[in-house]
Amino acid sequence: MKAKFFLGWLSVYVVNSFTGYLIHHVILGNTYKALAGSLHAHVISRLWAFILISLTGSFFFTFIYANWEKTETISEGLKYGLFIGVWMGLNVSLTAYAGSELIPLSVAAEWITFTILQYILSGLVLAFIYHNTFKIKK
Repeated sequence: MKAKFFLGWLSVYVVNSFTGYLIHHVILGNTYKALAGSLHAHVISRLWAFILISLTGSFFFTFIYANWEKTETISEGLKYGLFIGVWMGLNVSLTAYAGSELIPLSVAAEWITFTILQYILSGLVLAFIYHNTFKIKK
């Protein structure tokens, strides 16, 4: 159980770090450059905060899944990722939008969409790790 948990935690951390890079540097990089005058100019000096967020987020995502999973199916990982993705995506993105006039609603909507996709992928990764196979429930 502990080995699966640590493998899951590490895997979710790696998946979220890689997809986070793709989303925020590759896909949304030009959007952020256009907003750069109004956003934090020295984000790199706060990289430690992003690492801490990702470590704790992947830990609790994995911890809850390890204690919640029941059916050993791919749909379980999809459903779990969707639930958490919608929750986190809406809360974090709309909080940033509502709390600042600097974040356009279009950017918040993109964050919501990408967050949901990230968590669905992470849920699939955990389903694979915890069940060593993808079983489709009929």
